[in-house]
Amino acid sequence: MKIRAKRYTRIAVCIVAAAMLLSGCQKNPDSSMVVNKDMDHLIEEAKKEGESAVNMENIAGAYETYQTTLSDDSLGVSVNVNAKVDIPQAEQMSVFRVQQKRISQEFLDKVLAELTAGETLYDAGVTLGVKTRSEIEEELRYCKAELETVRNSDQSDKDGYIEEYQQYIDELQEDYENAPEQPVWEGNESDGLLHSTAEMTEKAGGEDFYGWEYSLNQNGEIFYAANNGANDNYISITAQNNDERGNKLSYRRGRHGYDFTSVAIVEITALDDIVSGVWPADEDRSQDYAEQMLGGEVSFVEYTDEPTTISEEEARTKADDLMQKLGLSDTYQWYEGGLYSEIPDIRKGGDGEPGYRKLYIFRYMRSTNGVFTTFDSTGKHEEGWNGDDYVKKDWPLECIEIRVNDSGIVGFDYNAPLEVTETVVENSNMKSFDEVRGTFEQMVMIANAKTDSEVDGNVAIEIDRVVLGYARISEADSYDTGLMVPVWDFQGKVTDEYGMEYKGGIMTINAIDGSVIDRSLGY
Repeated sequence: MKIRAKRYTRIAVCIVAAAMLLSGCQKNPDSSMVVNKDMDHLIEEAKKEGESAVNMENIAGAYETYQTTLSDDSLGVSVNVNAKVDIPQAEQMSVFRVQQKRISQEFLDKVLAELTAGETLYDAGVTLGVKTRSEIEEELRYCKAELETVRNSDQSDKDGYIEEYQQYIDELQEDYENAPEQPVWEGNESDGLLHSTAEMTEKAGGEDFYGWEYSLNQNGEIFYAANNGANDNYISITAQNNDERGNKLSYRRGRHGYDFTSVAIVEITALDDIVSGVWPADEDRSQDYAEQMLGGEVSFVEYTDEPTTISEEEARTKADDLMQKLGLSDTYQWYEGGLYSEIPDIRKGGDGEPGYRKLYIFRYMRSTNGVFTTFDSTGKHEEGWNGDDYVKKDWPLECIEIRVNDSGIVGFDYNAPLEVTETVVENSNMKSFDEVRGTFEQMVMIANAKTDSEVDGNVAIEIDRVVLGYARISEADSYDTGLMVPVWDFQGKVTDEYGMEYKGGIMTINAIDGSVIDRSLGY
């Protein structure tokens, strides 16, 4: 099979890189409360009974709110806690064994029927995924300008860069001769089916989109489709089963071009986060986004032709109806959301004017007997050498996100679904809030200690919510199965010494054994 890797320069690369930097601020202290996890021992702890066992009636103790201030000048950290202690209305919490769930053809068929009915869909891998002549011309102009800049520089290693740029320019000029003027729709109708990436790459000759997809998902499945954008109605939808980066289904609809859905990494929106290009609709942070992510060279306008004037209740009804029709409402419940502004990742079609639209974003999380799996934008990540093999794997967080505006459902993401294979412990023994509070106060400053002594600023942490819920954990080397366990999740905001903000789960403590869970390690 001929596989030719292409280089892609995308705004999305900057967004992902910045998000990884932010998540990397969460440190992993070398402590017995963090390392040396033992699943069998954990299960035995969960099974304990007797007078010392804690149940749902007394687990919060006397706490309805938790207030304290902490500081450590040597670590450069201050913590302010003014938090509601949120206990679910449930009789018990359990321990479940879970595994990754694949996107089935049956589920894909349901989504296509609900969200693309009446539309003719085309194979987006060979229509949108193939560069047109105008796109190659733009890339050539950029590369030639960069080549001249390097040639005129005085850097000592410029010869290597010159050779690399010239090689890429030669490839682009070769591609230009065979490139279409516009995406070719006729004859590329989608069959609506999931196919192996190997099959699709072979069919497409290994070029462009499917060659890139194959390099990231050699043994998995892919579906990528779009309509032809008639009447400024641009639809794109993708589904993937990828053992190394996660399973997902993503759908977008808009008036200004195709929002790129076929990102191999399972992306989850960090609401109210400039890095994700999402912020509350009553603010305008578009210029902040341009300056922080793009060096201030781009101005964003509001897409007023994609209005959202319906009420949140009306929008929620549309989202809930979709969940019901897709057979998801028994497993997932509304968790959070509201009216936001969002910069879509438009890469093809439309007028090309960079902008943002206001819309409702609703997040749905797994709810088990009235207890939510708590949200955290960080998933399990491993990258590095394992013997002779370079390993890069992700097990993202499971959640569903639905986007709604006046025209209806304009976004649907089914991220990293799970299936429960076994109830390991029906009624789990747990540690009370009073027991885990001490662990939090000891570890939160160590885990968020200032890393750059040359910077004047310190790290400031604000905790506004403590919630008892579920989180998925796994063995260090497991990307197939894990346990869903009760956790105490401390949520709020971290502002680091550089002024960068991270919002969400600040520290997660296992409610069974009191150990600190590192979400990026998965245990």
